[in-house]
Amino acid sequence: MLVDDYENNYVLGRGELYFAQYLPGTRTPGGERYLGNTPEFNATIETENLDHYNSDRGINEKDASIPLQVNRTASFITDNIHVNNIQLFFYGSSEVLTDAGGAVTGEVISGVQPGMIYQIGMSETNPVGVRAISSTGFTASQGGSELTAGEDYEIDFDQARLKILEGGAVTPDGDISLDYTTLASTRTRVISGRTPIEGALRFISRNPVGSQPVWYMPWVKLRPNGDYALKGDEWQQIPFNVEILRKAGVEAIYVDGQPKINA
Repeated sequence: MLVDDYENNYVLGRGELYFAQYLPGTRTPGGERYLGNTPEFNATIETENLDHYNSDRGINEKDASIPLQVNRTASFITDNIHVNNIQLFFYGSSEVLTDAGGAVTGEVISGVQPGMIYQIGMSETNPVGVRAISSTGFTASQGGSELTAGEDYEIDFDQARLKILEGGAVTPDGDISLDYTTLASTRTRVISGRTPIEGALRFISRNPVGSQPVWYMPWVKLRPNGDYALKGDEWQQIPFNVEILRKAGVEAIYVDGQPKINA
């Protein structure tokens, strides 16, 4: 083929990334979940070779090179701060908490100090505490005497956080007792874990210029990669490393072109 007849495939990379977590106890992927907008997705392949040099005469010259191992990885960043992506970042799980609502009486907060803020509803089974308590019927008392809102304490009913005011009637290092009612509500919770999450990764090209391949990796492990900035002046982003492994019976990476329909 003459050079003048060769058509370059110039590509401006865009596309959608999907992850299918393995079903529990298997290496069988479940349904694929769109990870959301991914400003970056990169693939890296590194090889380690064993080289041989002929040293009979003159300078040593390489006369053989045998690949010993290959390491396939990828990385991506998503700015879709979805609870499921947060879950992946923390090797965790997510759940929907349902509070049916109800009265709580005599909850004790010990050793209170003026100027400090206390989370209501904390326990060994619920270390985060409760949310969404009613503004009706809330009382705080110390030594049998009811405290006064705005003078002795302030409260954020949505977040269920109680601040003991300085200069009020609360005795430092004492205990206070709370009566309140939680409102019926639901919320999501992510709980961190310790094991990388495994599954299959698919990248569907949506390039404005160039070919449109589909990349598929049947076995990957997702790992957090660097900072997830919770506060700043930029859009939040969650970075991941991808360890690409080879599953028995299949290859590590497949790159499919788009089908051409036969007339």
